[in-house]
Amino acid sequence: MSKKPYPKRDPIHWVLDWDGTITKRDTLDALVNIAASTKPNFPTINRWKQIVIAYLSDYTSTLEVLAPGGALPTTIEGERKLLKDLKVVEQRSLDRVYEAKIFEDVTNKQIEEGANKAIREGNVALRPGCLEFLQRMSSAEGNMLHILSVNWSRHFISSCLKSAGAEVDPSPVLANELQGIARGEPSSGQISPDGETKIVASDDKLRYLEKLREDSIAPIVYVGDSWTDIECLLAADLGICIRDEPMGSSQKKLAEGFERLEIHCPHLSESKEQDDDTSIMWTRDFLEIHEWASHRGMRNSATQGR
Repeated sequence: MSKKPYPKRDPIHWVLDWDGTITKRDTLDALVNIAASTKPNFPTINRWKQIVIAYLSDYTSTLEVLAPGGALPTTIEGERKLLKDLKVVEQRSLDRVYEAKIFEDVTNKQIEEGANKAIREGNVALRPGCLEFLQRMSSAEGNMLHILSVNWSRHFISSCLKSAGAEVDPSPVLANELQGIARGEPSSGQISPDGETKIVASDDKLRYLEKLREDSIAPIVYVGDSWTDIECLLAADLGICIRDEPMGSSQKKLAEGFERLEIHCPHLSESKEQDDDTSIMWTRDFLEIHEWASHRGMRNSATQGR
């Protein structure tokens, strides 16, 4: 996938991850809690705990087979192969969720009400500066904005954003969906049964990013936080990693991946707009991203006025 020139001037095509990037932490527990609240006499939480245990066990044993003794790849090609080979673990987890009937009979309205409650009670929280960033960047002339996520419900993401006050059109949210929700029907509990629309792993996200690039005239800036984002971060014209201090486990895994692959990842403040071909950087939050984007705008205006 060929890259456009380093994005030094507007417009920008922003592509943002959801869990841990737009939000402060993963939101799958919040989504499961919505399902649990709709079926108070069903053992949703107990079944979910067993699914998490099974997933971690499956992931650890599969990774040991693919990378014995923790011998992880040192090349980008090897990294991509490993991530693709781990995709079966994610699919087996989706199958367990369906078999456990976690989301069976959940409705559109219940997701909306549950998302609103999760935002209101702080169980889903946006990162500092994210709300303002989304509003300003989505309304800036020429900019494009997409959210690209492995989350299990696109409607849940859109409902959370709406409840948080973000005026974001749901159509640019690219994520999985519980079967039936898009048609306004109670869900069967299956997660994106149509393979073409399923987004469960790094290569799925990359496939969507490539489709977005085909339709985009602007350079793409991808913002993510975890190992699942690594291919999109590398493929974008500029990849920005979200990092807490100290880093969370998923953030640390991504940072260790860059170290293994010998990919330089300075802080966004170290960006030099002139003669700088660095394509991966990190930042703490959307306040810093907005500052960087605003700085570019001021620099461009000054340059154009000369």
